[in-house]
Amino acid sequence: MKIKGKKEKIIVEVAKLENNKIYEVEIKDLNRSRTLKQNAKMWKLIKLIAEVQLEDEMKVYIDALENANAKYEYLLGVESTENELKKHFRAVKVVRPEIHNGKKFIVYKCFVGSSKLNTKEMNSLIEILENWCSFLGIQIDDEIMNYYESGD
Repeated sequence: MKIKGKKEKIIVEVAKLENNKIYEVEIKDLNRSRTLKQNAKMWKLIKLIAEVQLEDEMKVYIDALENANAKYEYLLGVESTENELKKHFRAVKVVRPEIHNGKKFIVYKCFVGSSKLNTKEMNSLIEILENWCSFLGIQIDDEIMNYYESGD
């Protein structure tokens, strides 16, 4: 049996179990996926940073993911592999070239991306971006702060 819900629902379901049996129970917080509002706020902050730094939004996104210690994989491929990787990963960063048996390869750092983050992880990513904005002197207006507040 697997039960998801608030404490009251779980207590009701557990009370239905037979008294003479031994059970193993694991209780953990249910990690909700990041919300659309969190995603919108993240991309608005990324856009502001990219405009000030005169950089591509994807570079800012990758830098933020790295600072947030987001999940990634290192993959090795030829230069033409990058476009294929971008079809399977949200963000791909060229790390360095390597030579193996006289042939040039590229080490890629591939991020699944923020869509796989839960609300807590996404709030950490947003906090990194807000701090980055503050460091750059970017004013985050009330519309961004209030409308996109932390994930509801």
